[in-house]
Amino acid sequence: MMLGNGIYALCQWGMLVVLAKLGSPEVVGRFALATAIVTPVIMITNMQLRSVQATDAKHEYHLADYISVRIVCSTAALIIILAILGIGNFEAAAITATLTLTLAKFVESLSDVFYGFFQQHEKMSLLAKSMILKGALSVLVLGIMFFLFNRLPLALIGLLCAWMLVLILYDWRNGERLLQAQDASNHQLSLIAATLRSLRQQREVMWKIIKLAFPLGIVMGIISLNTNIPIYAIEKFLGSRELGIFAALAYTTVAVNMFIQALGQAVSPRLARAFAEGHLTEFKRIVRKMTLINFSIGLTGVLIVILGGEPILTLIYTAEYGEYATLFLILMVSATLLGVASAFGYAMTAARQFKMQVPLFTAVLVSTSLTAFLLIPHWGLYGAAFALITSALIQIIGSAWIVVRALRFRKQLAV
Repeated sequence: MMLGNGIYALCQWGMLVVLAKLGSPEVVGRFALATAIVTPVIMITNMQLRSVQATDAKHEYHLADYISVRIVCSTAALIIILAILGIGNFEAAAITATLTLTLAKFVESLSDVFYGFFQQHEKMSLLAKSMILKGALSVLVLGIMFFLFNRLPLALIGLLCAWMLVLILYDWRNGERLLQAQDASNHQLSLIAATLRSLRQQREVMWKIIKLAFPLGIVMGIISLNTNIPIYAIEKFLGSRELGIFAALAYTTVAVNMFIQALGQAVSPRLARAFAEGHLTEFKRIVRKMTLINFSIGLTGVLIVILGGEPILTLIYTAEYGEYATLFLILMVSATLLGVASAFGYAMTAARQFKMQVPLFTAVLVSTSLTAFLLIPHWGLYGAAFALITSALIQIIGSAWIVVRALRFRKQLAV
């Protein structure tokens, strides 16, 4: 998982490097804006179904049911984004890029269901290989398409095709094989047929999954909005060039977070079982280890930036980006804090504390919005970085409190 997430993160980062090298900060800014429009909607409709599925220790629902829910909700996401583009005042190129990215995210959301299935059965190698394959194809195809046509929408069409190939040829096939290996009765019914049956006949089951996962959808939407609030503010107050600079530097820290996510995804099923079975000492031990490892990974990133931030940025991007080494350092500190918050986030989900996350991340969103729109007009990009640090600190405090509360309640039930 660490290898898979690491390579995938590097490849996703590589796409941004390609746009920065072959294009301009304005192109990177347009890509970041399209992502900022699409991601919050996708996050809401995805409902963090992968985590719900991975922590489904009792196997209450069939893989086809999860796929059906994802198809319905992703279709709703497409409709919502079309409405946003219709209402907003966007250029034709921006609309085309956003719609293409939306379709690519639709395909990615289907792969994500299979990732949840692999994770649920602790088949991490299948998940990791898919991420490596998808990451490598993403940066290769996007780079070739942008080099040939120098147009972002056409490059994103190539990205869509690459993700579709991985879904059809790898994720779906391996998901069906694993499903049949887990239950021999599934040999009589293909996964496609089971999904179609679920869409037609299992609406009550689908509704149960949606009711269970929807609070997490709201949470993920809020988290995504929280991440993108500085992007909206930068676009409003500073423009596309500054947005491109910030997006490139901020995405560099995503590589750190992808390693952190790998650890969380790997231990989520065991965390869920430990909490469900009342093994609270084991649960706390895993959370402590995960927190320490996440902090260590982030701290390593901070030290690397301190020692060579400017040369690193100049080498990866251009000298224009190297001028922002101090900003890079502040963003890496925020990534370290978010890594600690992420450990408690996985613990909250494993403890099935879904509804409690809504008020927590609403408070985080409000604090980020206030700090971003107050600081960015005066401090520029540094104001955006400090807004992220503020939100991370609030997230750590709130999520830690929710985990402690859940442990106390679970201990009372055991007694």
